[in-house]
Amino acid sequence: MLKLTSLKAKKNVLLLGAFVAALAAGIASQASGVAAQGQRLWTIVVHFEYQDGFELDYPLQSGITTAELPAALGECGRSHYTGSVVRYHCYPVQE
Repeated sequence: MLKLTSLKAKKNVLLLGAFVAALAAGIASQASGVAAQGQRLWTIVVHFEYQDGFELDYPLQSGITTAELPAALGECGRSHYTGSVVRYHCYPVQE
């Protein structure tokens, strides 16, 4: 009886180890697939809110790499005339 129980325990440990190995292999393959895709590209969108309540989202620039994103967002934030616009802000959208 003791031998049968230890055999079941060994089998469970081996099955658990196989499951963990398969899970780790799946995660690694997904991570390598993301890395193989290259850099992600972004579109910078400007959200305008006007005095009359009208709101508009306008895609200003597309094809921005992740490395260029902070500079492009900074430039977008200081590049708009705010005549009838009450508020505006720029935000990135992944392509």
